[in-house]
Amino acid sequence: MILIRHHNEGELKPYFYFALEEYVLTHLLKDDETYFFTWEIHGVVIGKNQVIENEVNLSFLKENNIDIYRRPTGGGCVYADHRNTMFSIITKRTNKEFTFKTYLSKIIDSMKLLDINIEFSGRNDLLYEGKKISGNAFLQNKYGMLMHGTFLYDCDLETMVRAITPSDEKLVSKGIDSVRSRVTNLKPYLNGLTQEQLIKHFENTLTNQTYHLSDEEIKMITEMAKKYESKDWIYKKQPAYTKILKKRIPGGLFEIKLDLHEGVIKHIAIQGDFFDKKSLTPFQEAFIDKHYDKVTIQKILSDYHIEDYILDAQTEAFKELLYEGVLGE
Repeated sequence: MILIRHHNEGELKPYFYFALEEYVLTHLLKDDETYFFTWEIHGVVIGKNQVIENEVNLSFLKENNIDIYRRPTGGGCVYADHRNTMFSIITKRTNKEFTFKTYLSKIIDSMKLLDINIEFSGRNDLLYEGKKISGNAFLQNKYGMLMHGTFLYDCDLETMVRAITPSDEKLVSKGIDSVRSRVTNLKPYLNGLTQEQLIKHFENTLTNQTYHLSDEEIKMITEMAKKYESKDWIYKKQPAYTKILKKRIPGGLFEIKLDLHEGVIKHIAIQGDFFDKKSLTPFQEAFIDKHYDKVTIQKILSDYHIEDYILDAQTEAFKELLYEGVLGE
C-alpha cells in the first residue's frame, strides 16, 4: 500500500480527510494501487444516510463543544476523540463482491506482529478478546472503493455513550455499562506503546511507498473539503423524517409535526388544545417547501402572525418553539 503524507498530520478537521479520500479516488488512484492514511478527530461522525436527532444527544454535544460531522459513507454513528485513531484504505474496484475482511485482515496481520490477536467479526468489526476495537464503513463508485474506520486506542468511553445516546440518565448509565462490556481500548494491552508509535507501526507494516501531497494538491483538497464542511451537507443532507415539537406556550399546548427532507419542510401540522380564531391552513401552507432554518422562519412569521389564527397565541413564543428544532446553530 501507498502511504499518503501531507503537511498537517493530526491538525485537520474530518472534512479535510473526507475530501482527501475523494481526491485519492478521483485523481490519484490507478489500477493495482491501494492508498492508506491515518487521521484523528474529536467529534461525532454521522453516517451518510442517518438522521442526526435519532443518533446523538444534541444538548450534551452543545454543552461540551463536540462537533458533528457527516461522512460520505453509510453505516452508523461513531464518537471519536484524539485518543482514537481513524484509518482510510482506498483501492480500485475488483470483479469480486466487496468484503471488509479482505482489507481488515491486513490490520489483523499488522497487530499480530505486536502479539495482539484481533478477530474479524460480523460484517465490519474487529474484536480483541471478544470486545469491539474497530468499526468500519464503505463506499464504492466508478473510480474505486473506500473503506475507513475507527481503531480504539484510549477513547473516553463514557463521553462516547453520552454523546450518542438520549439524554436520559438511566439510559446513559445502562449504555455505559453495555459499552464497557462490548467495547475496549487497546492501550492497556500494548506494553506501553504510545498512540504515535502504534500509528508508525501501521505505516511501517502496511505500506511500502509514500506519496507526499504537494501544496497545490492540498489547496485543491481544502477547496473540496468545503462541501463536507457546509451546513447543507451536515444538517440538510438527511433522509426524509418527521420532527415533533411539543410545548405549552401562550395560547395552549402546541404540538408541531414537521415532515422534513434535506432540510426542507414538506408538510406541517399544528395541533394542540388551543382555540382557533380561523382556519390554520393558510398559515401552515406558508411553511411548505421552505428551508427549516431561523432566517426563513423569521421571514415567514413576519408576514404571518400566529395570534391572527389562534386565541391568545404569541408569534415570538411560537417562533422560539420552532427554533428549538433547528439544527446546526
